Amino acid sequence: MNEQEERNNSKILFDTVIMNCMELSRRTGVPKSTVYRTVYKLRNAESVDRKIGSGKQRQIKVNNARSLVSLAINNPRLSVRKLTCKFNKRRGLSFSHEAVRIEMKQHGFTHKVAIKIPMLTQTYKAYRVDWTKSNRCRDWEKVIFSDEMFIWLAGGRVCVWCKGDSKPVKPSTKHSPKLHVWRAFSARGTFPIKVFRENLTGRLYCSILQECLVEQASVLYPDGWVFQGRQRSQTHVQPC
Repeated sequence: MNEQEERNNSKILFDTVIMNCMELSRRTGVPKSTVYRTVYKLRNAESVDRKIGSGKQRQIKVNNARSLVSLAINNPRLSVRKLTCKFNKRRGLSFSHEAVRIEMKQHGFTHKVAIKIPMLTQTYKAYRVDWTKSNRCRDWEKVIFSDEMFIWLAGGRVCVWCKGDSKPVKPSTKHSPKLHVWRAFSARGTFPIKVFRENLTGRLYCSILQECLVEQASVLYPDGWVFQGRQRSQTHVQPC
């Protein structure tokens, strides 16, 4: 939301007889100082539009700004500092990274973390809802959960330049090197951590359960236990 939009939102609520500045600020999320200035102008029958030529002059002129935006579009993964260095080197200038950030914001660009695709399908979302409904009455104290995560040994989080509410994507290799970490936990305690590099096959998964789960589960749950594993299609039940 830019400054003009903040003023307009304050004016709309002011016109609907919300005269309290604190209430206006709470409803709009606009800083109180901006609300106070806007209400002062409205009470004195002044315009809330931004005056032409008011405010600090832009450091980056139009031609340079056009070149900056083009550079960001062609190199969306550059950070603000790297974008500034490349822009200054190309144009023979010496702008600060803060000036570049402000200029990109003026053109509607933000630096967001790219999301990986594919995401959950509609079929899998429906499966999760059905599973939740069917297990609402389960006694979760006897359930042992497990989870697995992996740590990428190459790459990492990437921010890209994009406009508005657009969601950038990050192309990724299919088999990047990674480290797997597995652990089980329950209401009565946690289980040993298993760290491994190879892909998680059915045989490896069974050996992990035998090594890190079965023996301690029998100690924690002498009266029987239920294992909610990582597989999306079934619940693994172990009576004891």
